[in-house]
Amino acid sequence: MCGYRRRMKKSLTLFSAMLLTSAAGANLQDLSIECEIAVARSAAPLRLRADASVYALQDGEYKRVIEGAGPLTCIVERNDPDSIVPQCLDRAGVDTILPALIHRSLMSLSGATFQEIQADFKQRADNGEFKPAPRAGVSYMMSNYNYTYIAPRERVMKIAPHVMFYAPHVSNHDIGGSFESMVGNVGTPFLFDEGVHGYMIVYTEHEADSTEVAEACRGQLNEAPPSFTPFPQG
Repeated sequence: MCGYRRRMKKSLTLFSAMLLTSAAGANLQDLSIECEIAVARSAAPLRLRADASVYALQDGEYKRVIEGAGPLTCIVERNDPDSIVPQCLDRAGVDTILPALIHRSLMSLSGATFQEIQADFKQRADNGEFKPAPRAGVSYMMSNYNYTYIAPRERVMKIAPHVMFYAPHVSNHDIGGSFESMVGNVGTPFLFDEGVHGYMIVYTEHEADSTEVAEACRGQLNEAPPSFTPFPQG
């Protein structure tokens, strides 16, 4: 009887752990509105947040929950159901990059694989549905909560704070960029997602202030995943 009880206790413990793991993943898809706003805005420098517009995921849809007068629009992308990828785009990216970002996120949350999302994006870009930004611009990703799916590692990982500049149809060959140089020296550029929505990325020395996230998201965010790369030393 004692052995049976021990086995039952062990089974219940494992079952509870599975439930907690499942709940932790679901939390990232169903953050409170206050938490979602705080995470989205944490991508931008503190001085730019007050006037930013914000989109938030509510009931399976992205809705504009704050209409700001400033140049930035902030949102939490989900490139995986267990990811949160906060970013704040300027006006050049709102009409072109933001719709694609929302579309990819909703595909991910509906169960599409990363590879299926990538293939869908390429098809829509080739058909002209997704267009390049009309001018040079910037997307801030300086949050301390960049938890994004990394395809080569097949898992969600934390990436360092950075800033992305729109660079459609520019390649690393064009600018002499490389991932290794960007990691090794803050400010050195690297081209990511070369193509219609390509970005020139530079790491920042520090992440943006995250006090608002800590206050608004108590108990809602998982423990940070492993870092994809060490934070660069300038």
